[in-house]
Amino acid sequence: MTSTRALVARGDGSAPRLIEVELDPVGPGEVLVELHASAVCRTELLTVDPPAADVGASAGANVGADAGASAPANAGAEETDGAAGGWDAAAGGASGGRLTVLGHAATGEVVEVGEGVGRLRPGDRVVVVGTHQCGECFYCRNGAPGACEKIFEHMERRVGETADGEIVWGDGGIGSHAERLVYPQSNLVRVEGAVPPEQLALLGCGVTSGLGSVLEVAGVRPGQSVAVSGCGHLGLWMVQAARLAGATTVIAIDPEPWRRERALELGATHALDGTGDVPAAVRALTEGRGADVGLEAAGTTLAMRQSFEATRYGGVVVPTGLESLAAEVTLSNLQYALSSRTIVGSQCGGGDVRRIVPEYEQLLARGVLRPDAIITARYPLDAAADAYPALADPQQLTGVILMPRAPSAAAPATPAAATTPTAATTPTPTSTTAAPEETP
Repeated sequence: MTSTRALVARGDGSAPRLIEVELDPVGPGEVLVELHASAVCRTELLTVDPPAADVGASAGANVGADAGASAPANAGAEETDGAAGGWDAAAGGASGGRLTVLGHAATGEVVEVGEGVGRLRPGDRVVVVGTHQCGECFYCRNGAPGACEKIFEHMERRVGETADGEIVWGDGGIGSHAERLVYPQSNLVRVEGAVPPEQLALLGCGVTSGLGSVLEVAGVRPGQSVAVSGCGHLGLWMVQAARLAGATTVIAIDPEPWRRERALELGATHALDGTGDVPAAVRALTEGRGADVGLEAAGTTLAMRQSFEATRYGGVVVPTGLESLAAEVTLSNLQYALSSRTIVGSQCGGGDVRRIVPEYEQLLARGVLRPDAIITARYPLDAAADAYPALADPQQLTGVILMPRAPSAAAPATPAAATTPTAATTPTPTSTTAAPEETP
């Protein structure tokens, strides 16, 4: 049996800890991956210390589809995709007090493949993405891979057990803060390895979710105006994508001055602090109409409503955040029904990860994007638990956990200190109860 060290959370507010896990064997449709780097996302705080309202809630983190929908296996498909765990919200919300391997975005190398795996083979470099794309289900076959049935089929998936027999689960059915793990092949995308592992890991969540929401879901065109609510790692990828798409007005909205400064550095043309009448402030910068595209990456229902109201009639609104599993968004009935706005949720940049992840890898390789402005800390696996209390610092955007067997091309596995907005900052541990900011 294969073992691994993994960073786990109990889901009761206690600090994450590194433990030894005996992994389940590779089954049909599954792939064993030796991990090189794993990205740290604020969404994981919903697992470390879930809000009380989320216990028994009827939706899952890191997803954007109907939690009540059934997810039958794709029996008879040419490629199989692992045993289903099944999403049972009533069993305990985000983690239900069970040991859960944190993380949902990583990169590594394929070590072993199970029966029925047709796309991957040992030695392939892959990205572990925070979604699934099976390519066979109703949604994948009908242009909606962001709603792939595998997302909920694997939402509660055991990955192994401890030495004393306690079951260990993957967060959102994934888990990536570990030396190695077994995944359904629908969680994996083959890449060239054209950039260092710390950058490849970002393709599993932030890069793909941020760029995809702009380029794929919203379809931003040259000359358009874009308003981005929330300038954490996801919002700052959106800002970069809006610049790439040729938007002439890019409005960054965030209460934190440091983040607004970074957004301006990365291509925003205006920055608002989020106080007062935000929709009115956006309209004042867009000839009184509102933004052509409103993107929400703040993870609050207030920001979702403001993004809707700050978008012009006939514009496109793209919500991506998650305040809690039970939160609801209230909109004006009149505006919702008669303003001709289009609201499109964005699950992992639209979900067509097999296509866009390799494309975005090439953007990173060409130097078109600025990962150096987003990676603000690096940790060896032994110090991975420090990554989560550090998220209380608003200047922490994305930390990356570098594994012991990461290729030498990886950056040094230590937090990097700096005094300018273009370099990484040293994480300062405080508390693990900071509010979640955005999802993949």
